[in-house]
Amino acid sequence: MKKIKKIWIENKVLLVLAIILILCIAVFCIVSITYFYGSSSSVYGNRLDPTKNTPINDRLISDIKQSISENENVNKVTVNLMGIVLYINISFIDDMKIEDAKKIAEDTLELFNDDELNVYDIEFSISTLLTETNTKYTLMGARNANGNGSIVWNNYNIEESAN
Repeated sequence: MKKIKKIWIENKVLLVLAIILILCIAVFCIVSITYFYGSSSSVYGNRLDPTKNTPINDRLISDIKQSISENENVNKVTVNLMGIVLYINISFIDDMKIEDAKKIAEDTLELFNDDELNVYDIEFSISTLLTETNTKYTLMGARNANGNGSIVWNNYNIEESAN
């Protein structure tokens, strides 16, 4: 016991600094772990909280597929929901003008109610097959839930047949 008191008396400042250093390292580790790893188990964090009140159900997805598939020029339709983004991919088989393809995509917005349109972003991908009378093009469009309500289309590319 006398040795401990002697060490304490001779090294009081160093021991207090060592204790403060250990406490600072412990606090730093705790803060770092909670900041970088957080308490959320979801990869999206709290970004999906608005979707809890307005979920997109399977009926709406099947209605979108059916509505688009009613056009005889549609080859394939896929609809995927990932987080707050709904991806709609449409592939056409025949001569399809770009304006008509855009119109079909824009008509799908009528299937959503206002709450869904205010929560979910919608991404469109439109492509056509190369035929003798048609050049192939790919068209991308997006509607942001926080935007002005319209679909913003990108510049399309037209691929010529390699002859």
